[in-house]
Parts: sequence; C-alpha cells; structure tokens
Amino acid sequence: MMLMLLLTELVQLDVKLAAEPDGLHVQAPAGALTENLRQAMTAHKAALLRFAACPYVETIDGLGMLTGNRTEQDLTLVAPQRQEAWRYKIGVVSLDNGVERFYWPRMVLLASQEDSQIHERR
Repeated sequence: MMLMLLLTELVQLDVKLAAEPDGLHVQAPAGALTENLRQAMTAHKAALLRFAACPYVETIDGLGMLTGNRTEQDLTLVAPQRQEAWRYKIGVVSLDNGVERFYWPRMVLLASQEDSQIHERR
C-alpha cells in the first residue's frame, strides 16, 4: 500500500499516531486495524514515525493536513501495474486557507519539521 493511501486510511479510521522516545505508539478504535493495515504499517514504520512527529503534508499548493477523505477514479484506461497510484485522490485541507483539495497520492509528500515551523511563525 502506498504511504499516502495508508495515512489517509488511518486518518479516516481515527487512528492516532504518537512519536514517543521509545518509538511509535498507535491508538486505534477496536477492530479498526485489519491485518492488511498492520502489514502496511510495519512496511512504512519509519515514515509513520516521521508523520507522527510532524502531521503535515506538502502539496503543490503548500502545507496541509490529510482529511481522510478520498474520491475514487475510473481506471478504464489505466494499466494494471499503475492502478494503485491512480485509483484514488486524497483530501488535503490547506493550512493557509482551510480549503480541502484532492490530489493524486504521489503528489503529496510528508512535510519536514522545518516547513511546519516556518509556517507556524507566519
């Protein structure tokens, strides 16, 4: 599972991630974490820890926060090996103006702590 799709799913399921000195702590509603989600979380553990420490994402429009919303796209003309990357657009609410926009998962990156600190100073 692609990282941004995983993070969107975790936000949608109200899974809380916390970066603690002893590692990543996960708090999830009972039954929310399926075996597939657990496997994806294990595969992306380092990125989840970064996200827990700085829960912002970077888009072409600036910093934002994942909303957990997604829209499904028609895959009629998409090659099977690319379908995961093109199946959904994910929602990101802008920190600048509060507007939610939808992006392809590969257009969204984890923000750095430096980016978030610069934004908070404004």
